[in-house]
Amino acid sequence: MSEKVLRAFNSELDRKVGVIKTPALCLIEGPNDSGKSVLILQYCYGALMSGYSCYLITTESSMRGVRTDMSSLSWDPTYFILKGQLKIAEMHVKNVNWMAEQYSKLLQLITAFIRSRQKEEIFFLDSMTYLLTNASTPEILNFFSVLRNIVDEEGKTIFLTIHTHALDTDLFLRLRSITDVHLLLSIKEMGEKIVRFLQVMKLKGAEKSGLSLAFEVDAASGIRVLPFSQAKA
Repeated sequence: MSEKVLRAFNSELDRKVGVIKTPALCLIEGPNDSGKSVLILQYCYGALMSGYSCYLITTESSMRGVRTDMSSLSWDPTYFILKGQLKIAEMHVKNVNWMAEQYSKLLQLITAFIRSRQKEEIFFLDSMTYLLTNASTPEILNFFSVLRNIVDEEGKTIFLTIHTHALDTDLFLRLRSITDVHLLLSIKEMGEKIVRFLQVMKLKGAEKSGLSLAFEVDAASGIRVLPFSQAKA
């Protein structure tokens, strides 16, 4: 049986970062405007082009917003939506005055929903920041443990994004240890330019981690990896 892998369908990104061996639990972490959602959409596009069935759940946008964002990056999802290969759901969690226990129930609802979906192989959760910052440490650890079990037992691949400073350092370290893939995004000012960086902290099956690359968001091709000389300019 051949090993299944996921590509971003971005030649530079795939060449430098490498493929993701599936199934996998993937954490994309970074501050505001560091490119987390764009990276999620890039891998979603790659998954669709590779023939995977996907489900994208957004807490910060809308179904129309996701479609618009993908189309603006030359990844028109209409064909995949009509084919039933891509499903998009929105979950509005901001600016809602919920009780603490309701956040726990929402986390349980998400994992139960993923388990209930038999067709979809890859799930994208963008973003989990608000839900996790309002949940307790045991609830967060349980949520990640259940995701880990879903990946291991049911063979699903799960991507989720979270803001870097959303949780305390010790908790973040524990969550990162549970994942198969950990991508850390950052923003740096270099001269008059603001450059986004992607650092591969962990990649399942890779011989080494710690790779860092600069990138920008290009309307014609999505993520465009920058040569180091260009990043410094």
